[in-house]
Amino acid sequence: MSALSQSANIQSGTVNAHTEHYLRMIERHQADHAHGYRYYHMIINFRLDGPVDAEKFKRAVLALVAANPAFRSRFAKDGLTWRQIVEPSPNPAAFEARRFGAEVTDWHAATRAALADINEQPFDTAHAPLLKIYLLQFATTTVFVTKFHHMVCDGWGIIVALNQLLGFYEAELAGVTAPIPPLPPDLYLSFPTAQNAQLTTAEAQGQLAWWKSYLGGHPFLTNPLAERPQGRLAVCADIVGPQTTAAVVKIAERGGYHFSYLAHCAFLKALKRHTGLDDLLVTFVRANRNDSNNLVVGNFADWVMVRHKLDLSQNIETIASSAQRDVADAKERYLPYWYLVAQLASEQYFKDFGLTPYCYDYLPTFAPKIDVGGQASFFLLRDLEVLPTRVVATDLFCRVNVIETPGSTDQRLGIDLIYHSGVVTAEESKALVAQIKAELDAAASRSG
Repeated sequence: MSALSQSANIQSGTVNAHTEHYLRMIERHQADHAHGYRYYHMIINFRLDGPVDAEKFKRAVLALVAANPAFRSRFAKDGLTWRQIVEPSPNPAAFEARRFGAEVTDWHAATRAALADINEQPFDTAHAPLLKIYLLQFATTTVFVTKFHHMVCDGWGIIVALNQLLGFYEAELAGVTAPIPPLPPDLYLSFPTAQNAQLTTAEAQGQLAWWKSYLGGHPFLTNPLAERPQGRLAVCADIVGPQTTAAVVKIAERGGYHFSYLAHCAFLKALKRHTGLDDLLVTFVRANRNDSNNLVVGNFADWVMVRHKLDLSQNIETIASSAQRDVADAKERYLPYWYLVAQLASEQYFKDFGLTPYCYDYLPTFAPKIDVGGQASFFLLRDLEVLPTRVVATDLFCRVNVIETPGSTDQRLGIDLIYHSGVVTAEESKALVAQIKAELDAAASRSG
């Protein structure tokens, strides 16, 4: 009897082909520090505003883990088969509190030192938890550090989870039970099985033929990217002012598209200047979510490739509608991103973790999924973000989110350009962000 079958109370299921491939790569390179597979995690940092109660925050974290089978998962080999195992209850090790005395006067510096330590602690995919939240309590502020392995979540999906965490914590502060149903492990584990089965159907094969025609001849397929140079990902962040933000939202409302498309088109114009290409391949997030309660259903928020052949000499208001149509067309013919990479560019499958050197993402705003009073809030500490060595194939990854200031009705767009330091310099990244902001400011000026 295998070790897996001895634990009858643990739910498990066979992983999908992508996850199996990734687990093999982890196994192969786990002792190879240079390849950075042991760093395949992300750390996102927040300041906790409102009442701070470490014990109640711990209970909220464990409630989050209990409600999401992804965060109770581990991955182990049963003979030649990789399986995902969902533990029946949350592991208390998912939470750790650290309290700093009054002698620590620079909480930014102390947080950076803590992050350096936390970042060097690799996850073991064979053992849960693969999510760890640290509460760092200082005399003047409280920070919590969210570290998660990409096997159980992603940069977009963690925002969904942290919205839930905010609701759970507010429920603890209010002394009430948070009204959120758990996602049954059998439903969670059925996802990769259903995905694998779907890919063998005639419908999926027809979609694959469309993708081969749609993407065929693009230089990023015909000339696969080389292995990524060593170096960490870094972030170049900036904020668009409230007046420009308000104007951008109004322009989008008049045009009938989401305002993030204006930022996306500004990003496309910056990419053209960076690459010299009019034919750009980017990706958009297609999140794997349960519609009833917005819980994470898949390991990853999958990406949808989009091929833009746009007249980028026009202003961003003019091309935004066309860009939106490109995205809609690609999403209607969705096939898992990993599957397309394996089928269309097998030479670089898991060499670069993807097809394209450029990605685009929009993060939703923080709003608790469980609203029981609104006593607490999270503030993203973008300047303290820590990124791993080799988390994506991209040279550039543009992320846009809405920033709301407590006590103010003003909204501001935050632009994060995540770049691979082995390919793109900090100066180049700053110039690209400045160009994106200039395009948005120009659009605001034209709107009157």
